Amino acid sequence: MKICLSGYYGFDNAGDEALLAAITSTLRRLSAEIEFVVFSGQPERTAYLHGLRAVSRTNPFAVIKELWQADLLISGGGSLMQDVTSTRSLVYYIGIVALAKLLRKPVVFYAQGIGPLNKRFSRFLMFHIANKVDLITLRDMASLNLLKEIGVKKPPVRVTADPVFTLEPEDEDYKKAEAILQSFFPAKNPIIGVSVRKWEKLAGYQEVLARVLDDLAAEGYKIVLVPMDYRNDMEESRKIKSLMGKECYIIDQSLKSTEYMALISFFELMIGMRLHSLIFSASQGVPFAAISYDPKVEAFAESFHLKPLALDYRDMKAYIDKLLKDKEVRNRVKEKAQEMKEKALENAYLTWGVLEARQVKKRGK
Repeated sequence: MKICLSGYYGFDNAGDEALLAAITSTLRRLSAEIEFVVFSGQPERTAYLHGLRAVSRTNPFAVIKELWQADLLISGGGSLMQDVTSTRSLVYYIGIVALAKLLRKPVVFYAQGIGPLNKRFSRFLMFHIANKVDLITLRDMASLNLLKEIGVKKPPVRVTADPVFTLEPEDEDYKKAEAILQSFFPAKNPIIGVSVRKWEKLAGYQEVLARVLDDLAAEGYKIVLVPMDYRNDMEESRKIKSLMGKECYIIDQSLKSTEYMALISFFELMIGMRLHSLIFSASQGVPFAAISYDPKVEAFAESFHLKPLALDYRDMKAYIDKLLKDKEVRNRVKEKAQEMKEKALENAYLTWGVLEARQVKKRGK
């Protein structure tokens, strides 16, 4: 059985690489015979990091060949189907799905976060393509509501959870993470992690955040900046560091997804913009404070009964202080994360059902 995977893979984005690892590992628990082929931005790096065969996502001949031989296309997870980043990326991912359906292959939207879809053309594409796929699993209710609004009714749709909740770091991941932290400050200290990204509509938040981080550093916390999308987030991390008067540290290397998770497990709190910085935190039972640049971030925080951070100094500092003083918040995060893990496993079981139906159909010919 051969499964092709289409997503934002091969770009050193820790969240998307974690999704790839989570999807393939959970499906392999159901069958060790599955062969995966990844459509990647850097096929050689994907093969190195994940031990999976990969082809260039921009090579049409390779993509068509792999889809022709495939038993299933998985599109996802993550925020592929949105037009905020660019309409071009939406057209690409929908185009891969349309090609698979043209070749009469089953398609699963795997734990997708749908939207925002602000343009009429984007909604038109989603209506026509999503109604042709074989299964849609979603990571949040907002995505379900958007699909209903657009008129997607034909495929089975189930709200589950982000696949990353099924990932667990190994001993070597924890050892590497601990070594990195000890290279910064040998003694054990309470640590606050920070994951930021550049986002023009939030211009000015950097000064407020830097002031709050200075206060936390003065209270004895060590501040560690964690660029989750290594190539794109480093500049913003350095900007926060330059605005601070107190010492802070930057993870100046690209880590594996499970190494990032292990690193975050040592934190008292994660302050994050990137959704998967928050998901990594929650999966490790670490409380988090979300800086919301996108509805998906706010929705995730609210699913843990947490509020996104206000972007003025007084309210931001007050809410972070509240989280740090709340002795029960860690247990509440752990309990909710366990619930999410169980839901996340449903993605694999439901997808396996589509794959089995395909095999039965092939045998019946």
